[in-house]
This record gives sequence, structure tokens and C-alpha cells, in this order.
Amino acid sequence: MKKFLPVTAAMLCLCLCMTTALNAAQYDPDLVLVTGEHWLPSSMEQKNAYLFGIGNMIELEQAMHGEDAPSEVQSRSMIPVLVQGLKAYSFAEVREKLSQWYEQNPDQRNRPVLEVLYIELALPNTLSASK
Repeated sequence: MKKFLPVTAAMLCLCLCMTTALNAAQYDPDLVLVTGEHWLPSSMEQKNAYLFGIGNMIELEQAMHGEDAPSEVQSRSMIPVLVQGLKAYSFAEVREKLSQWYEQNPDQRNRPVLEVLYIELALPNTLSASK
């Protein structure tokens, strides 16, 4: 039972961060995916809260699967790509790179932030590292 307490606390923290960020931005409370339309006008604090939530999700996922997770689990998870692909960036650099990407691709501002983070930022770094 005690092993699940940190996991529960992390999940509660993640939910609180995400709820706070969305409420602070005064968006529809039923909104599920944060896109570039929400990202660009958000304050630095709101962007940090979103990224903090993503970071907590990554930490939680890693803790649940452990370092020796079966390859089947790792092949279905976004976490190894996010960890490997973003490790060269600081927190502030990730925030700025996301903003720059949406500014340079105004026709794609409807794409979810997590999708852009994964496909446009992390995945290319992972693929180039494996060559």
C-alpha cells in the first residue's frame, strides 16, 4: 500500500497542475488537448505548469515500469523517445522551441503540444542519435 502513495501523490499533482494551467488561461474546462492555439497566448508560468505536468508524467511512467522494463512495454511507450530526444534541452529551451515551432508553422497551431513535443522535437533527436 505504501508503494502506491507516491504514485497517487504524483497523479494528484499532475492533475492539479494541468487544471490550474487550463483554468488560469480561461479556456473551456472540457478541453482535453492543449494545442498551439492555447500554447502561444499562454504566460510563461502557464507553459511551465504544462511542461511540469509532462515531466511528472514521464517520471511516473519511468517509476512504474522501472529501468528494466520489458522491450514490449518500451516499444509501446512514448517515454523513451521523450527522455532520449529531449535530454539535450533545458526546461526553458523546450518551452522556447515549442513556441518557435508554432510561430514558424502557423497553419499547424491546431496540433496538440504533446504531439509537437514528441514528433517535432524529441523524435528527430532520437533518430539522429541512433544513426
